[in-house]
Amino acid sequence: MSMDRPRFIVDSMLGDLARWLRLLGYDTLYYRNAPDPRLVTVALEQGRIIVTRDKGLSILARKKGARVIMLRGENIEEMLAELHLRAGVALYADPGRSRCPLCNSPLRHVPKHEVKDRVPPEVYVRYEDFWLCPKCGQVYWQGSHWRKIRETLEKAREIADRLAEARQRRGSAAATSSHHRIRIEGKAPHPLGGEAGGEG
Repeated sequence: MSMDRPRFIVDSMLGDLARWLRLLGYDTLYYRNAPDPRLVTVALEQGRIIVTRDKGLSILARKKGARVIMLRGENIEEMLAELHLRAGVALYADPGRSRCPLCNSPLRHVPKHEVKDRVPPEVYVRYEDFWLCPKCGQVYWQGSHWRKIRETLEKAREIADRLAEARQRRGSAAATSSHHRIRIEGKAPHPLGGEAGGEG
C-alpha cells in the first residue's frame, strides 16, 4: 500500500465513518472517548488528518497546526463524497487493500482451509475467498452485505460528481465576475486571473 495514501483520525461521533475508511483501505484511528487535545496531539505526532463535524475541534486543530477536514455531510454517502473531493479517498472497495473495520489492522487473504473452524458451515461451503485480521482474528468474506457496500459507494460517487460540478460552476462564475470587474475598472488582467474563485 502506498505511503502517499492519507491517514486519518476521526472524532468520537464518527465511528461509522472510521469503519468505512478502514474498509476502503485507509489507516484510520478512532477513539471513543478521547478529548479533543489528545486527538490533535496524535494527529500531529503521526501525520494524520483529523476528520470531524465538531467546529470546536476544527478550530483547535487549526490553531495547533494540524490538518483537519470539517465535514458538512449528514450521512455516510455525503461524508465519503466530501473526503473523496478533499482528501482523494477512493470510493471503491477492494478486500485486498481493506483494513479490519474493528481494529484497523491490514487484512490478510488466507487459504480457505485456515478459516474452516472460524466461520459458519454454510459460509464455508458457499464462499472461496476469505480475509483474516491477524490482530483480532475476525474473518471476512464477500457476502450479501457487499451489495449494500457497493450501492453506498455508488451513491457517494454520484454525490461527489454533483459537488464537483457545482464547485466548477461557482469557480467559473467567480472568474467571469472578476474579469468583468477588471474591465470596468480599466485595469490590466492579472496573469492568474483565470484561477479566480477556485477552491482548494
